[in-house]
Order: sequence, then C-alpha cells, then structure tokens
Amino acid sequence: MPEPFDGLFVAANLTFTDGDSTFNYEDNKTFTAPFRKLSDKQQNISIGYDKGPFDIRLAMNSRGDYLDWLADEEDDIDTVSLANSRYVGEHKQWDLKASYRLSDNLKIKFEIINIDDRPEYYYWGYTDRLSQYDEYGTSYAIGFTYKN
Repeated sequence: MPEPFDGLFVAANLTFTDGDSTFNYEDNKTFTAPFRKLSDKQQNISIGYDKGPFDIRLAMNSRGDYLDWLADEEDDIDTVSLANSRYVGEHKQWDLKASYRLSDNLKIKFEIINIDDRPEYYYWGYTDRLSQYDEYGTSYAIGFTYKN
C-alpha cells in the first residue's frame, strides 16, 4: 500500500480443539468428560498500524466455554454428572496497545485491557446455574522501555 498506509495490518487466528477423558469406576462403569481447562474454540483478530516510531493495535480475543472442575476424586466419581461439573462460560474482550519510540533507546507504552469491561461467568453444568461471577474491570497501564 502507498505511504502512509503501508504500516496497516490485520492478523487473525481461529483454533478448534477436541478432546475428552474417560474415567473408569465401580465394576467397569465409565464416565466421559471434556478435557479440563480446554476450550473447543479460541479466536482472535487484531488490526493496527506499525511504522516508524508508532505501533498501535486493537485486538479482540474470544474463547468458548470449558470444563473447570469435575467431581472425579475416588469418593466422588460415582456421582459425576453434568450438574456437578463446573464450567467457565465463553468470554470475549477487546484490548488496545500502543507505543511510541522516543529514541533508539527509549519507548513509551500504553495499554487498555478489557476495554468493554466484560465479566467472567462460572456455572454448574448449565448456564442458568451460576457458580461464580467475576468483574475484573478495565485495566490501564503506562510504562517506558529503555534499552542500552
């Protein structure tokens, strides 16, 4: 692209995963559950400008829900079910990062994390059975990087 647009960029990623575990208990009974802490879909997209002293990027990151906790200890395995399995709900957030190089050695940085102030939900088996609700808010940071 012609100047000054030759510093524009778009980057994207979409990942699908699939996996589960089978648990054996009591006289050859089995129970199958998804892998813990593994979302079946993660995606991100970012747009930005990186040229000369400027570097700015806006990114959206998102993931599907995933199994957080499963009652699979020896004493609990015979009661494992969807209803007593804890999940973390799907989540999406927007982040902004910018930097400006003041010299060959010094750069100032600024970032905003979770611009849209998205909360995080945890639930027992079904999304209408809330276990936990977290509000992290929006975070701001400013800093400098100095290289010798």
